[in-house]
Amino acid sequence: MAVKDHSLDDRIIQAASAEFLEHGFQGASLRRIAQQAGITTGALYTRYDNKDLLFCSLVEPALHTITHALEPMRQLYMDAQASGSPEKIMEAIRTEEQIYLDLMFQYYDPCVLFFCRSDGSSMQKKLELLMEEKSRETAAFFKTIAKKEIDLDGIAMILAEQFHFYRQILEKGYDKEKAISCMKLVERFMEAGWRALFQQIL
Repeated sequence: MAVKDHSLDDRIIQAASAEFLEHGFQGASLRRIAQQAGITTGALYTRYDNKDLLFCSLVEPALHTITHALEPMRQLYMDAQASGSPEKIMEAIRTEEQIYLDLMFQYYDPCVLFFCRSDGSSMQKKLELLMEEKSRETAAFFKTIAKKEIDLDGIAMILAEQFHFYRQILEKGYDKEKAISCMKLVERFMEAGWRALFQQIL
């Protein structure tokens, strides 16, 4: 039985990450990845059956860690919901935004791949499902706390725009200091809108 040469794994991962970051999933070439890693395309296929599996292998471990790290946010929003306090809700929103930024820079390359380079891959569908789930959770939260009628589709549109802010940070390649500076301004702007909305529905 042939013994798999694990010494090549790091070279493949580094070459694949660089290729996908530069060209995106659709534009990336397994031939170029193999050349950069110093192996044949056939040797690459012995480890990954196709380009999608290779791309996913670069994203999924970080995505799993990030998803796990965000789990405490559910309890924070449940506490805010139970309090009925706009300040508690704003505190939960600010905390979530800070966690997003911290995780984004802790797992920077996988986040760029997932949010900005995944078009055409199975990760693109996972991203769409993630956004849909977040929209459903937020809609359910507002439906529970609102004492007056609110357009939940409008809430989904606000969430999509907030997601776009983080995506822009990754697309533009801002360092963490610049990202924090930008998001402080965005948060100030969005907070005024959230407060106005809470005054309307609470």
